[in-house]
Amino acid sequence: MMKPGFFLLALTALAQAGEPVASAPYVMPASSHASGWEFTTALYAPLMGLEGDVGVAGLAPTHVDVPFDDILDNLDGGLSGAFEARYDRWSVTVDAIWLKISAAANPVASSYVRFSQDQVMASLSVGYEIYGSESTSLDFVVGGALNSIDMDVDLFTPNLPVTTRSASGSQEWIDPFVGLRFTQRLGDRWSVFANGTYGGFDVSSDEYWQAVAGIAYRLTDSTSIALAYRVISVDYHQGGFVYDTETSGPNLGLVIRF
Repeated sequence: MMKPGFFLLALTALAQAGEPVASAPYVMPASSHASGWEFTTALYAPLMGLEGDVGVAGLAPTHVDVPFDDILDNLDGGLSGAFEARYDRWSVTVDAIWLKISAAANPVASSYVRFSQDQVMASLSVGYEIYGSESTSLDFVVGGALNSIDMDVDLFTPNLPVTTRSASGSQEWIDPFVGLRFTQRLGDRWSVFANGTYGGFDVSSDEYWQAVAGIAYRLTDSTSIALAYRVISVDYHQGGFVYDTETSGPNLGLVIRF
């Protein structure tokens, strides 16, 4: 059954879209340079699934697979958004996602794993437009991505002497990254966009990357809606804490420029 809490969060996001609550500036249609500052905010529903290996000290890593089409059955809460400030060719972007997920799995016969995670993924980046025209924009970006995770894992093994083992852990880390952001107008109202970043570089994670692609439709001079598919991959190991996952799925957003 679809959880009403998710829809309440999504509706609240749309109702408060004028506030920079947490965007996806990658859903902005390309535009010519303006004289002065331009600001963009976006709120979007993150229907994103999770697949990969997770673990905390005291328990071996466990494979978790929560497809995005089942996320409403496993999502306990979620909200995401972004804000961008742009001046001439320069831009500063903040992007954030909060997801609270509970799931279960049977990694091997006669065992049962219950997993819950409260996660904040946020990034801060500076961009510079290396190519721009009336219909096309290509930015180079550099920044850092924050991951903050609280995780609980319960392992049930009824055929072993110790039938229940539980462990909890939390970690916060920042991964540097570089990337490109592209937008292309397809007419007066339609545009396509893509955003790719790569990082980690063994500073915190062994590897971190993100890819987004989608299409936007302009409703008014200042408002657009956008649909994108987003993938965030993190390979992080620290002591007994393991987070080697891909978070992926569609994002539907409302974008406002002012």
